[in-house]
Amino acid sequence: MLSPAETAQSVSGGLNHKATMPLLSVLFLSIMAGGSIALGDIFWAHSTVGVAKASSPGVANFLGGIAFSVGLMMVVFFGGHLFTSSVMSGVSTYDKKLPFGKMASYWAIVWIFNFVGAIIIAYMYYKSNLGLKYDGEILKHFVALGVGKTSLGFEEAFIRGIFCNVFVCMAVWAAIAAKDTAGKILAIAFIVGAFVASGYEHCVANMFIISEGLFAKAHYLAQAGGDMHALSELVHHIPVEKLEALNIQNFFLKNLLPVTLGNIIGGVFFVGIIGFMSHKPDMK
Repeated sequence: MLSPAETAQSVSGGLNHKATMPLLSVLFLSIMAGGSIALGDIFWAHSTVGVAKASSPGVANFLGGIAFSVGLMMVVFFGGHLFTSSVMSGVSTYDKKLPFGKMASYWAIVWIFNFVGAIIIAYMYYKSNLGLKYDGEILKHFVALGVGKTSLGFEEAFIRGIFCNVFVCMAVWAAIAAKDTAGKILAIAFIVGAFVASGYEHCVANMFIISEGLFAKAHYLAQAGGDMHALSELVHHIPVEKLEALNIQNFFLKNLLPVTLGNIIGGVFFVGIIGFMSHKPDMK
């Protein structure tokens, strides 16, 4: 595997290259990355349905974390542009290779088109009716997940975002360091699995999860004839006030905003710049 100093150089050079790719390539690969993370979320949901009740929450978290990591593997091996790892292009800006304005516009484009990919998969998954398997437990679970994520306080969502992207960027860092496919897979699986099992917040994963929660809420609300109390009965007695909090405004202001900011801090500073600064004396 590469040494830490060689890896830091590769991160800086590689992210600078990705940030300066042709716009059309960035758009398509950003949509692909958002969709890949969404597919990892679906694998996680299908892998853990009923496990917490039948076994334990810890086992469900571990299995779900490993399952979700497939999404990042797809991103890494296909060369996708994922916002949470793309923020490490801040290292290239710090290294004076990438202008700040170019970095900021790159981040904005990737974030927006990750969202596009996530929403496309959320809608397609909803229309597939796969969420209605197991007596609809998967679709109901997305309602509960969406409620939980849009009910977080700003501070807790922000801190969970920091923790999340320390793990995600370390997974990408380790995958860059590994020289063979098996090493890259193991690095991603266990490091990403740790972030998911711990309950941290990933803005792109949330783009899919909360979107799916909104689709699921609308689905069951239609079944309930528009009655919020009847909806509460259908989705395992989630309180009405919490169901009302699952809306587009809270999606952006109470989750995506603090989580995105936390992801930036965790990826750029706690991993990217600190890693680059620390190993710069050893770089050739």
